[in-house]
Amino acid sequence: MRAHALALGLVASACVLSMTRSARADDDVYAQIIVDSTTMRSGPGGSFRRVYVAHRGEVFPVRERATRGYWFRVELPDATRAWVSGDAVYNRHVSDDEASAGRFLPWLLAPPPLPDAHGEVAMTFGVLSGGGFMAIRPTILLQPTFGLEITGAASVSRGGRLLIAGAGPIVNIFPRSPIIPFLTIGAGAVMSEPNADSFILQSGTMATMWGGGGLRIGFHHRITLRLDARVYAFYTPNRYVVQEEFSAGLTIFF
Repeated sequence: MRAHALALGLVASACVLSMTRSARADDDVYAQIIVDSTTMRSGPGGSFRRVYVAHRGEVFPVRERATRGYWFRVELPDATRAWVSGDAVYNRHVSDDEASAGRFLPWLLAPPPLPDAHGEVAMTFGVLSGGGFMAIRPTILLQPTFGLEITGAASVSRGGRLLIAGAGPIVNIFPRSPIIPFLTIGAGAVMSEPNADSFILQSGTMATMWGGGGLRIGFHHRITLRLDARVYAFYTPNRYVVQEEFSAGLTIFF
């Protein structure tokens, strides 16, 4: 009887192990894009909102198949979900390296939605030559690598208060990478309200020019950290003052 019970236990364990392996195999099915590009949607149909544009060779974990129509729900690199037409993919098992496409820290980092965005709004906080600084920067993206950025910023320090407004181009390098470097220049005006004991800036409105760059670092669920470093030149016909900005914050794409 003991031998019989032991045999039944071994058989049951083998069945459970087989079922577990089968479930894991199902979870490891990936959809590989086999067309030049395809639009992924928020629902299983062509009338749903565009979420992502995938390109040939990209692979995505399959999480669900639509009950009607030939559509698959897949997980995007930023851990959000989208639907893709079955006609645009080939479902197969892939290795871990293929699944991550060689991305750095794929369990944490993900490409920001810059390639499919029309605009961006960044809110950053930091310092401007020792004083507190905050800026809001909306950007119109003409293409993933190029846009027009508008800057509205304020700084408060021991020397007084500054209000900065201006605009300029922004160039994005490697827009499909989880870490996107960018370069920017711009020009505008600055309104200065210095304290009575400050001799660095004069009261009134001055012209300003700036240049610099930074990084966007993308995380799962479309969370994007933005880091900025810029050098400003505030000037009048008789003098100029140079100040440096270092700031960080969040940015959203739309």
